[in-house]
Amino acid sequence: MTCLRLVYGVTVFVALMLAGAASAQASASHQIGISIPSLLRLRIDQHVTSDHASVPVHVRVEGSLREIEPASTRVEVLANTAWQLSVRDASDSDANGLVLQWHALGASGVVRVSPSIVASGGATGGWRAIDVGYAVANEPADGAYRATIAYTLVRP
Repeated sequence: MTCLRLVYGVTVFVALMLAGAASAQASASHQIGISIPSLLRLRIDQHVTSDHASVPVHVRVEGSLREIEPASTRVEVLANTAWQLSVRDASDSDANGLVLQWHALGASGVVRVSPSIVASGGATGGWRAIDVGYAVANEPADGAYRATIAYTLVRP
């Protein structure tokens, strides 16, 4: 009987020790740090770039006729952080005398050498499409013009 009592007592003691160890493990805490890099991607005409791209624009002026090719560009942004999309004139000397205007999302501006912000936002949750249209903002002489419009996507 003493031997049975001793085995029973040791069993209860071991069970209590294991229960105490399990509860001690349940209350342990760990700190885990996760660093998610910023994601900024720009897509123009189905071509994905990291943060910048340019669009060649051809303009023909004859009297009051203004033909612009392309007349607009679909720019798409993918971001997991705050972002700004800007546009600027990256033309060579072929665009002398031509001033283009952009319009998108209810806003507009003149395409200049210095960047203009076209749109901004936060995490997009997928590709966000922005249609940017073009127009001739001045009265250039009749002729054919070429311009290059550069888009840049940055984190503000």
